[in-house]
Amino acid sequence: MVKAKSKGATFEDFESLFRTKNFGPLYLFFGEENLLIDETVELLVEHALDETTRSFNLNIVYGGEVTGADIVAMASSFPMTGERRVVVVREFDKVLNKDILLSYLEHPSLSTSLVLVSVKPDFRNKVFKILKDDATVGEFRQLYESEVPEWVSKRAQRMGKKITPDAAQLVHAYVGRSLREIHNEIEKLCIYVGQKPIIDAGDVSSVVGLSRQFNIFELQKAVGQQQLPRAVEILENMLRSGESPIGIVVMMARYFQKLWLVQELLSQKQSEYQLSAAVGVSPVFIKEYMSAARRYSSLQLRQCFIRLTEADEALKSSVMDQRTIMTLLLYGLIRTEEAIPSLYPQR
Repeated sequence: MVKAKSKGATFEDFESLFRTKNFGPLYLFFGEENLLIDETVELLVEHALDETTRSFNLNIVYGGEVTGADIVAMASSFPMTGERRVVVVREFDKVLNKDILLSYLEHPSLSTSLVLVSVKPDFRNKVFKILKDDATVGEFRQLYESEVPEWVSKRAQRMGKKITPDAAQLVHAYVGRSLREIHNEIEKLCIYVGQKPIIDAGDVSSVVGLSRQFNIFELQKAVGQQQLPRAVEILENMLRSGESPIGIVVMMARYFQKLWLVQELLSQKQSEYQLSAAVGVSPVFIKEYMSAARRYSSLQLRQCFIRLTEADEALKSSVMDQRTIMTLLLYGLIRTEEAIPSLYPQR
C-alpha cells in the first residue's frame, strides 16, 4: 500500500518505527491515497510529541500559505519543554521559493521532524532530488483493484473484526478503491454487527448496500441485465447527487470492455477462475459479467461502443441537455436490437 522509495518504508514499517520512538529529520510523503498519508502523519505526531507539550511543538501549515523561509524558520526552532518538534507542510507543491530550503535539507535539525506532503513531486527539481536521496520517502499510491479486498480485511482486523472474503469483495464492489470511503463503511459495519466477531456478506448488503443503491456498480448491473426502468432510476439518482455524466460514460465504457473480454474468453472455454483473473473481476461477481456478456452479440457490443462514443461527444459539445443525453445512452445500450443511426441530433 505504501511503495518504498529511497529510504522509504511501508505503512506498517512507519508504524513500527514511530512506536519505538525511531524518528528521522526529513520525510516526504506523496501520492493519491491521502487517508494513508494522514494516518502516517497522525502516528508520527502521536508518538513523537507528548500530549501536554504538543501545542508548543507542532506546526501544521499549507503550502499556499507559507514560503520556503517560513518553513526553514519553523523547522530550525528548538523544541519547547520537549525533545522534538514536528513540522508538517501539506500541499508542499504550492510553496513558493522552495530553493530557500536547500541548505536546511542538506543539514536538517536533528530535533525536528519535517514532514513534506506532496501529491506529485517533480524529482527533477533540486529540492525533491535532495529529498529523494536524504529523506524517508513514502509513496502512497492508489491500490490496484486486486489489492483492495486484502486491505479491507486488514482494516477490519485493525478495528477488531474479521471479515469474510466474500464480504470484503462486496465492500470493494460497492465502494470502489477510495480507502477513506472504505474505512468509513467498515466503521459503520463494526457498529452494526456489535459483539459479533465476523462481518459477512449479509451485513455488507444491509449496511453498505442500503446506502449504495444508486452507484455506478448498480447501474452497470442494471444495464448488463437490460433492465431499462431500473437503470433510468439509478441514473436519475446519480445525476441528482452530483455524479459527473462524463465520468459515468467512462465507467460504462470500461464495463463494456470487460464484457467484450469475457465474451472472447467464453468462446475459448475458460473457467470462471480464469475469467475472473483475466478480467480483473472478483469471483463473487464474475457470473454477473458472464450473464451480461451472453446477452449481447459481438455486433451489439460494437454498437454499444458507438453509443458510448456518441454520448461522450454530445456531452462535450453541449448539443442537448445532459440528462437527456444520458437517458438516451441507456436506451441505446439496452435496446440494442433497435438499429438507430444516431441517438443525438447533429449540430
